[in-house]
Amino acid sequence: MALLPRLCIAFVVVLTVGYTIAGAIVRPNMYSDSGWGFVGWYTHDRASSFNHSLGPDHSDISREVESFMSTWTPGQHMLPGLVEDLGMSLGLAIIVVVAVFSVLGLVGWFALYRAFGFSVQTTSVALAIVASTRFFNLSFTNYSGGEVLLFGVAPWFILMAWRLRELRWSAVPPLVAGTAVLVFAKLTGLIVGAAVVGGAAICGDEAWRRWDTVRKLVVAGVTIALMGAIFYFTWYTRGATAASIPAEVHRDGLLFYISFGVGSLWSSALSLFDLSNYLFLNPGRQILQSGDAVAYAFFPLAVTTYAITWMRLRLGYGEYLRFIYSISAAILVFFLLMWLTGASISFEERHFRIPSLLLFVGVVQAFTASRSWLMRISFVAVAGLACIYGITSFATRTVANSHYPMGDRGFRQINASAEAVAFIRTIDLAGPDAKKTLIFLPSPEIALEVRNARSWSNHADFDSLETLRSQVYRGRVDRLYVFLQKRLLSSGKADAILRSFVDYSIDGWTMVPLGDLVCFYQIRS
Repeated sequence: MALLPRLCIAFVVVLTVGYTIAGAIVRPNMYSDSGWGFVGWYTHDRASSFNHSLGPDHSDISREVESFMSTWTPGQHMLPGLVEDLGMSLGLAIIVVVAVFSVLGLVGWFALYRAFGFSVQTTSVALAIVASTRFFNLSFTNYSGGEVLLFGVAPWFILMAWRLRELRWSAVPPLVAGTAVLVFAKLTGLIVGAAVVGGAAICGDEAWRRWDTVRKLVVAGVTIALMGAIFYFTWYTRGATAASIPAEVHRDGLLFYISFGVGSLWSSALSLFDLSNYLFLNPGRQILQSGDAVAYAFFPLAVTTYAITWMRLRLGYGEYLRFIYSISAAILVFFLLMWLTGASISFEERHFRIPSLLLFVGVVQAFTASRSWLMRISFVAVAGLACIYGITSFATRTVANSHYPMGDRGFRQINASAEAVAFIRTIDLAGPDAKKTLIFLPSPEIALEVRNARSWSNHADFDSLETLRSQVYRGRVDRLYVFLQKRLLSSGKADAILRSFVDYSIDGWTMVPLGDLVCFYQIRS
């Protein structure tokens, strides 16, 4: 192996080990999406079936009701939960899972890039850049749940589909089973699986002229239909997902969606939208009102990059190009349809990370092997900026985490003060009366501090005032504690939440200040 690949691989190893050690020492914080999953996970031993959780009955908060956790896939909380059961804290268990799936992904993407026919040098350079980016190291400091799991399993599924791209009928069972693994990692794994199978059917040389393509399309269609049917009946019909929760359509409609989607296919592998948000939307020095302008600016850059990549690689890597461009187009069309129909899928480049990583190795090959110094310098400048941002942002987040209070489960509480964490421990008492106490919190990851009493959460930061006013909780418990961010007192949200407990007098609350939080409580004598 030449010197450059050796250096790149050594660099990847050093970075990954460094991320892991720093994460294990400082411990990560947690996004609220992952928090919801863990809130449900810690009730699974009392639930009747897999992936069911218990929460207060809104018609009588003294009772519990069971529900299927459909909004987030089980992998994000189940895997760290199982590792935690081995005897370590949840914070350390998260780092173990993140490290394992990060390494699994790096090895998988290396094997996939090589299977596409790219040299060890191109592959190692691509992975050295990927390992430096913000998205790769994010979960070592801010646990993002399914994102890191999908990064770890997706390349292995795509590699399997690439090797089975003749699409004999014997390929159907492993492709369906592999898609189930993708969905376990993250719900959008279904879209990735379907797009990959479809891409495999039409990527062959002159596929449009071959009768065999018809057979491949039939096999692909049956496979995708099985994937969809299994998902629909076992998951989609059992509760809300981002695809079924309504949201507003962007004012620019299709123009914005196409610009954002195409731009994300270009930017996601390098976290360039995240970088632009840091540069232009930082609350302390905000330059732009929104990220819309960035989406429109990224669109021509993306089109130009992929046009150049196609022109430079079409002769030697035609099958690879048809495979990844068809996958990218299918995923883009899916998200366009979801956004146009008003599904509550956020505008984040992470939704396009898998196709972006597929495209990225081709971009590396096209630009680094070019004779044009302008193309090489342009690539080095963009990739270098992304790497610097990724590594420095990891260091910044790690330092920030060290100042957040350590929770009882060994992860950092970014939305709870040390005073609030300590106070929860004084009221979360074990014993026969524990289930007569309900502790209500403004973000689900804070609820993980509660080990004995019953707990629940809303999304006070993200829910509108109208939504909070529409929520109603009936019934009474012996001890009710309601934690709120102090800033909600002036916005009207705190009053709306307290009034949602309709069987409690609004004048009967006692308030305890706890740093950035306050606790209101009523105790029945």
